[in-house]
Amino acid sequence: MELIQQLNGGESPKPKKSNKKGLSDAVIISAVAIILMSIIFNWMSDFSQPPEEEDFSEYSNQGQAYQDALNDHQDKVRAYEGIYSLFSSIGLVMLVSGLFYKTVNDSHHLPDWVRVAMMGGVMWFLIRLFTTELSLFDTIELLNLLD
Repeated sequence: MELIQQLNGGESPKPKKSNKKGLSDAVIISAVAIILMSIIFNWMSDFSQPPEEEDFSEYSNQGQAYQDALNDHQDKVRAYEGIYSLFSSIGLVMLVSGLFYKTVNDSHHLPDWVRVAMMGGVMWFLIRLFTTELSLFDTIELLNLLD
């Protein structure tokens, strides 16, 4: 051991730190950002107002112009709802994967009972995510209705 210290200039070798230490935190933060973006798209689909029929008085064929504008509005609302569904699903899967990675790799500094509780919670969340028909947002809305 003294020979190694002399070769290194008198200092003992230090273990290398993992470069992936913050990976789970980055995945969790990204997942939360994607979930927030999905909530914004859900809000946009809920509060997008259809066109009013009076806005098409200058067109020669008012009924057809209104119907075209109404179809465009419905397509826009369906696109917002699709983006909401896609982003919320991706965000939830990323959140579970980030929590799972944090529990498995980044929690060595925590006591064993905390790691076991974290793993149990992540596993419950993972099983619930892929086996239930209700989304996480539907569950939160139902719980709010109980109050």
